Amino acid sequence: MKILAICGGMREGSNTNKLVRRVAEASGCEHDIVDMVTTVIKPCTGCSSCMMNEGACPIEDDMQGIYEKLLLADAVILGSPTYYFDVSGGVKCLIDRSLALYYRGIGPVYNPDMPFLGQRPLAGRPCVTVTTVAGAGHERAMETLTFCMGDSHRMDIVATLAEAVGMNDVDDMPEVLQRADEAGKKLGSALQQG
Repeated sequence: MKILAICGGMREGSNTNKLVRRVAEASGCEHDIVDMVTTVIKPCTGCSSCMMNEGACPIEDDMQGIYEKLLLADAVILGSPTYYFDVSGGVKCLIDRSLALYYRGIGPVYNPDMPFLGQRPLAGRPCVTVTTVAGAGHERAMETLTFCMGDSHRMDIVATLAEAVGMNDVDDMPEVLQRADEAGKKLGSALQQG
């Protein structure tokens, strides 16, 4: 079983990235890390080319490789810090661009009455969503992450981790690390059962 863990923090060693890695390690499963610190994902231009060309996005950047990693993953962990009461810009670009997966002819149809909404190749696979914040707004960021992965991609969200950590380092917060370990164990268990 392979997990794709997406570290959406834009700084090396960010609290979000630490927790995403912690969840992946606690799962006990093989995992691949995508780190937004070293990943270039340009914004979606809304050209709809992916809808007309079997999910092929014309934008050449690191998202091309992420599409394949998402399709091959048995589970996904998606983490984003909370910036201005929502996900980071980098994660928002990844979310927007993930739409291209819907037009590759894989997975269940999203809505038979609206075929233009495509199919969902990640449907039914387990997922964990993670966000951290210094102050407030993490509820809205988690709403974005769970809507994307659960409602839109139709993944099975087995755990969410939304942590207000202040200016602290999560490595010094055992209760937060314990919740990350529990989320990872739930993910590992879901993969073993699935």
